[in-house]
Amino acid sequence: MKTLICSTCRCSLVRLGVSTDEAATYRYNNQEYRFCCQKCADVFSADPQKYLQIPVDLIVVCPTCLGEKPLQWAVKLTIAGQEAHFCGCPLCSEAFQKNPEFYVKRLAGTIPNEGVVDHEGSSVRAA
Repeated sequence: MKTLICSTCRCSLVRLGVSTDEAATYRYNNQEYRFCCQKCADVFSADPQKYLQIPVDLIVVCPTCLGEKPLQWAVKLTIAGQEAHFCGCPLCSEAFQKNPEFYVKRLAGTIPNEGVVDHEGSSVRAA
């Protein structure tokens, strides 16, 4: 299961409530990179090689809690023939098994997520 990860800070765009259309972008070497905000795109554009040393595909996002983990720390489970990486909390894998379609769609960004916090650290919905 794949989801967009910011190429600078390695945050899940879905967790932050940033849709594919809202994500900041930057082209480098004929490849488009996506970011949670324009500031992350600006930081990346100043030194792309620094951020490309650690590929974003080594970061996975738990489909249930949307927490980001390095691939080597994630718990891999196969559920209904589909491989998923979880944060390690047993409650996350249990919740996923009760409604896998919802969590797969949310992780893919086809079901919107309101986000956890804004870039000032306050609740997105508190504003």
